Amino acid sequence: MEYFKDVVCIAPVDWEPLKTRIQNIMIRLPKDCKILYVEPPVTYISYLKDKNVKDKMDKYKKGIRKVEENIFVITPPPFIPFYNMYPLINRINQKRLALFLKPIINKLGLENYVLWTYLPNSIELLGKLHEKFVIYDCVDEHSEFTGLINKDVVLEMEKGLIEKSDLVFYSAKNLYERKKIHNKNSYLIPNAADIDLFLKSTFPETPIAQDIANIKKPIIGFIGAIHDWIDLDVIKYIAEKRPEWSIVMIGPVGPNIDIKDLEKLNNLHFLGKRSPSDLPKYLKAFDVCINPFKLNNLTENVNPLKIYEYLASGKPIVSSKMKEILHFSDIIYFAESGEDFIKKIEKALSENKEKVNKRIEVAKENSWDRRMEVISNIIENYHNNEIETS
Repeated sequence: MEYFKDVVCIAPVDWEPLKTRIQNIMIRLPKDCKILYVEPPVTYISYLKDKNVKDKMDKYKKGIRKVEENIFVITPPPFIPFYNMYPLINRINQKRLALFLKPIINKLGLENYVLWTYLPNSIELLGKLHEKFVIYDCVDEHSEFTGLINKDVVLEMEKGLIEKSDLVFYSAKNLYERKKIHNKNSYLIPNAADIDLFLKSTFPETPIAQDIANIKKPIIGFIGAIHDWIDLDVIKYIAEKRPEWSIVMIGPVGPNIDIKDLEKLNNLHFLGKRSPSDLPKYLKAFDVCINPFKLNNLTENVNPLKIYEYLASGKPIVSSKMKEILHFSDIIYFAESGEDFIKKIEKALSENKEKVNKRIEVAKENSWDRRMEVISNIIENYHNNEIETS
């Protein structure tokens, strides 16, 4: 098998506003590698439930957007809904997606490219783009998402994708242990942090963002997407029981998440999405970082990216007791209820500074640069083995 040169990335999230695992990996690929980043499409019924559909349609109409010297982003046309419920609909959608992408691939001059996918339903895309190589990066238990999903259908699609991929990466140990049986070329690649970015929150010259500068201390802060896996009941409990604390939530709010009652609380501040480059200015103002995930079949397979970013700031962290990060118990406080969150936050607020440097050192050991070294070695070794056995 020939070694790939360029990349077609089938992504589960838009390029902006959050800088996730996907963007962190793509920007660290060689600069002579052209990357076509394919954002997730809306469906024809998204207009009924998602207020952000117009933005997505505007992006689709704009066509190719250049976001880095070697990275180009495209938003596909709307999909037929129910594709994660009915395989026939998925086959139709993926055929349409292939027809949409082929002229874009030709226009950008992509050569000898890998299909680097994050979505189980892209099993039906394999071969249609004449890719030379397939990498599936599994970052979630997709069958456990809520919405228009048939769990068995998604699991079957994913099994086929794993079996047909050249390499499979897993962000969480639980995912890796359960699914590696379907492909011998499976590897655990946990999440990490953009150290250079988040260390800026520790620099004296980094200013505190203006819209958080006047919020009353102590500030208990959260950064990330606010979806149904975030335990907003815990957030509400903390805000109501400790009115002298300020709870600051930074990140986009999901289309089906109702925060109207929460916004009525005087000490709970939803600041919305912010540019990744500005996040250190907010982290610097936090006294404690929180990671209030619900514990269920979805989140037990999550290796939370924000934990590594919090660690890079050195700030105390209080998190739900998630399986994938329990090995950080000496530098993270774990809580099992709203009341326990309060107790652990109080403990975090009074801790001495000895853990600050330890958290930063652990973050440095878990940087995206280090992860990319591992990924690059895996790909190169696979390629070399293919040459030797061909």
